[in-house]
Amino acid sequence: MTIAELQQMARLTLEEYDRRTPGQTVRRSPGLTPPEAYELQGEVARLRERRGETVIGFKVGCTSRPIREQLGMDGPIFGRLFDTECHRSGARLSYARYANLAVEGELAVRLSRDLDGNSPLSHEECLGAIESVFPVIELHHDILHETRAPGPELIASNGMHAGFVHAEREASWPGRPGSVPGLSIRMNGALVDSAEDPGDVIDPLGSLRWLAGRLAGFGLRLAKGHVILTGSPLKLFPVAPGVRVVVEAPPVGSSRAEIVP
Repeated sequence: MTIAELQQMARLTLEEYDRRTPGQTVRRSPGLTPPEAYELQGEVARLRERRGETVIGFKVGCTSRPIREQLGMDGPIFGRLFDTECHRSGARLSYARYANLAVEGELAVRLSRDLDGNSPLSHEECLGAIESVFPVIELHHDILHETRAPGPELIASNGMHAGFVHAEREASWPGRPGSVPGLSIRMNGALVDSAEDPGDVIDPLGSLRWLAGRLAGFGLRLAKGHVILTGSPLKLFPVAPGVRVVVEAPPVGSSRAEIVP
């Protein structure tokens, strides 16, 4: 792919994203490779930053077996988070602003310092870089045109990311095994999925280590203050207007949102 082709594809991809019709251009490019998809994701991010948006962190996707099976993936991916798509807990979100809205519950961390992934990071380095931990509701434009080999489309779409709902508070990260013993998601008060064994909850340290190394390959690095969505042990759930979503991770807190028309 030439630079001119990449830039044109990025402009069209962003226009589609803004219209809530994502993935049309990528669908017409069946030969797109994962490295090219990451280049496209980065060029779209550059366009968004040029118009005033700010990258505030990254997401790690496809980290758990349920999600990989659901999306047909065999390994993790990363995407960017933007300030314009970060919402307070308790937000009322319009369903009409999304393309086939779906949600995930997961743990996020905030970094207290930069992390350079050019060399393998130790457990202690990752642990020392976590300032706080908190649950979030991740929002998705749940649109995939290619179901047999969705990797490039998933990467190019920024992991189907459409924003996230912050927790009511951020908690310090004790870093002990089992310190976040479970994660659950409820809709209109009914439990729809949970990970109740500490071993089922995604390890933030492992996600950070993978992400830092992967970003380094693209000349990127994690920075102080970045929010990192570390991956969900739960499935992706479609939602509709009238649904109240609550993600809980005792004892660190919860995140809440209401979906309205």
